[in-house]
Amino acid sequence: MSVPVAPAQRRTLGLIFLTVFMDIVGFSIIIPLFPHLLEYYIKHDGAVGTLVGSLSAAAEWLSRDTVLDKHLLLPVLFGGILSSLYSGLQFVFSPIWGAMSDRLGRRRILTITLAGNVLSYLLWIFAAQFWVVVLTRLVSGMMAGNIAVASAAAADITDEKERTKGMAVVGIAIGLGFVFGPVIGGLASSVQIAHGPVLGSFGLNPFSVPAIIAASLALLNFLLVLKFFPETLAPERRAAADAKRPSVFDLATVRSSAVRRTSFANLVYQVAFTGMENTIVFLTFALFAYSPRDNAWLFLFNGACMIFAQGLARQLVKRLGQRKVIMLGMAIASVAFVMVAQIPHIPAAAGDGSKPLFYLGLGLISFATGLILPSVSALVSLYSDSSEQGRNLGILRSAGSLARVIGPITAALLYFRFGSHCWVYVGGALLMLPAIWIVRGLPEPESERPAA
Repeated sequence: MSVPVAPAQRRTLGLIFLTVFMDIVGFSIIIPLFPHLLEYYIKHDGAVGTLVGSLSAAAEWLSRDTVLDKHLLLPVLFGGILSSLYSGLQFVFSPIWGAMSDRLGRRRILTITLAGNVLSYLLWIFAAQFWVVVLTRLVSGMMAGNIAVASAAAADITDEKERTKGMAVVGIAIGLGFVFGPVIGGLASSVQIAHGPVLGSFGLNPFSVPAIIAASLALLNFLLVLKFFPETLAPERRAAADAKRPSVFDLATVRSSAVRRTSFANLVYQVAFTGMENTIVFLTFALFAYSPRDNAWLFLFNGACMIFAQGLARQLVKRLGQRKVIMLGMAIASVAFVMVAQIPHIPAAAGDGSKPLFYLGLGLISFATGLILPSVSALVSLYSDSSEQGRNLGILRSAGSLARVIGPITAALLYFRFGSHCWVYVGGALLMLPAIWIVRGLPEPESERPAA
């Protein structure tokens, strides 16, 4: 019999969900805009002496003669740099904000990081030059402690039996945020601010409307936390909570070898997935001349495939177990990566005839991810003692964060160097092989073993 959730706990979990959801929506609004945004700044201020011009000159040694025009490749490289820069700062600062919340309280740190996000999106509204866009990503990355702090708040108000439910609230909010954010960004990009010389001098640009929406969401989020979010960590518990935050670098100290191998397999998979995720909008721009609005519908399609898989995963786990569901997802992803890699990288050769294969491949990758990620978390939880659940799940999340640093820049360098998406997706397919091998060697969790 399940223990009923107290109204106060339900309300706080609802606020945690809303805080994380709005934060991820605001962050992901920029994703479908990347190709057009970076192309705009390369043309707008890509002269000698500017940041774009300096980066373009530095990238020359990486390039070679390709069929694709260089103006299609430079945004891919810059996008990978910006994505890895953001994720790298998030990887460094997230445990710092988490540790500070252990000492100062969750609510105070949430208000600080949300205020920083408001500042970052306000800068984006008036980003007349590329260096301002880079600055906004720097600020956002340094302030990206909301997920860690919100997860800690969920842990504060749940006991060990309900901990999975609290973490699920955060996970669902992240997943839905990454579905709705790109859709909002893609649709909002078609709305332009009619500005004359006076307003234009303030730095308004073709992407100011999505930036205004992101800033408004961040401001609303800040005000909601300031007024309604309760402090979940009592002062008397703060000294006990003040401990080193788990990170992927603690993986070697984990007692369970099964947890170590599962976390490493997750890192390998997420390197492949985040590399695809970072290059996808550049690929649609190069092959199909997609606008941000077109990319919005693409992200909605991917999100629907992922949500469908997560619903189906529960039934598959009952029949196959968590370990086999992960291997099934990775096998599907491997085939899907190869499918997308086969699409010609020459726009004229690709044409509309490649779209069905493209959508099928991406849909299968999203479907596979919907199978893999929940089962990976569940498997780490099943392999962990009750006293190590929080630490081991924190290490797993840290491994995913590190993958978001490695994947985008690696994929961008491959795409830029070879002038084609082919090696990005072939690389993703090859990465599935060691990941499947690692998972195949894992033991069956005790709870899934057949009765003797």
